[in-house]
Amino acid sequence: MLDAQFFTLTSIYFLALLSPGQDFFLIIKHALSHGYQKAWWSCLGIASGNALYIALAYVGHGLLSDNPFIISVIELGGVAFLFYLGCLLFLAPKPHMDVSVNPKNNMAFKLFLQGLLSALLNPKNILFYFSLLFTIIDPKTALPVKIFYAVWMVGMLLVWDMCVALLFGNQKALKLLPYLGWVQKIIGLGLMGFSLHLALAWIISAK
Repeated sequence: MLDAQFFTLTSIYFLALLSPGQDFFLIIKHALSHGYQKAWWSCLGIASGNALYIALAYVGHGLLSDNPFIISVIELGGVAFLFYLGCLLFLAPKPHMDVSVNPKNNMAFKLFLQGLLSALLNPKNILFYFSLLFTIIDPKTALPVKIFYAVWMVGMLLVWDMCVALLFGNQKALKLLPYLGWVQKIIGLGLMGFSLHLALAWIISAK
């Protein structure tokens, strides 16, 4: 099982990690404001929020796996959402961030909580995980493999976010921000292309 399915899951998830969303800029802000070590608490909060959404997506995946019609509808919805997400990234304006700081928000728990809420209050997260599970992971995949996928995704997210905090823990890194617009467009094209590939595969399998 840990072959084509795992490679596809990892590739799409890594593309999603590269896209500069609200969590990305929260980490940069905290890294510039408080240093990368304190920003790591935000990374832990973000990873925790995503872990919860992955667990919820797995529950839904398991409950609905015995209904082929609902699975097909959700698969098509997942393909459409990935294409929509790609379009949003491709057409989005150049990203920017507010580096204003509040000196009172420098405690580890508050940074963790901000990261957690940033992940939980972003509705795209739960939609993204449902899209991944229902379009890539076979419902018959063994539970230990699914658990491995979940741990792998959360681990990738945490390591990536911590690296972002480490990179942007100094003011010189702000020179990289103007290039994020191009990164968005490239990732958007990648997600659109992958969603079209999934749609084509679904059509072929339905014949």
